[in-house]
Amino acid sequence: MNDWDVWERGQTSPLIADEVLRLRIAESVVWCESLAALADCRPSRFPQNLLHDGPDDLVCSIGRERQSAARHRKPTTASEEPIFVPGRFMLHFPDENLTDGAAEIGSEGFFDVWNLPPIDTWVSFFSEELRHHASQRYLLCYVPSWAVARADAGIEWNPEECIVWLDRSDVAVRARVEALTRPA
Repeated sequence: MNDWDVWERGQTSPLIADEVLRLRIAESVVWCESLAALADCRPSRFPQNLLHDGPDDLVCSIGRERQSAARHRKPTTASEEPIFVPGRFMLHFPDENLTDGAAEIGSEGFFDVWNLPPIDTWVSFFSEELRHHASQRYLLCYVPSWAVARADAGIEWNPEECIVWLDRSDVAVRARVEALTRPA
């Protein structure tokens, strides 16, 4: 697999290949932890409906931009070793969002008015089939260690619970992310 294959569009199943998920996580962790503060993160600046219209394309474009900008910060994780993560993983459920701005206030700007974290934290977008032919869509994000407290405050302020910590969810990709990573 070449570097760009990691950000190939159309990989929205929670059954995404282990190698692809591992590299997306590793690249996201290296990038996010290298940022010094929220001021270094790119805000989402996207209207909420963009996540409804083309979330996979958007996440892959962001991943490719990040990958290109971070050529000198390549992850050094061997394929059989866990990825050590100082921060935490979080989910955003765009179909549950009320866009009320509470998370933005509670997080002191980590989240935007659409309850989205900065685009630099975006790892992958998934669409998961549930029982009775329903589906659930969500954005997997990596919150760097220096932003965990602010993100946690925003999650607490979010009444509709469209943003949650991965370890407090029951999505299919949770077990896979936990198997590939370890707290630093």
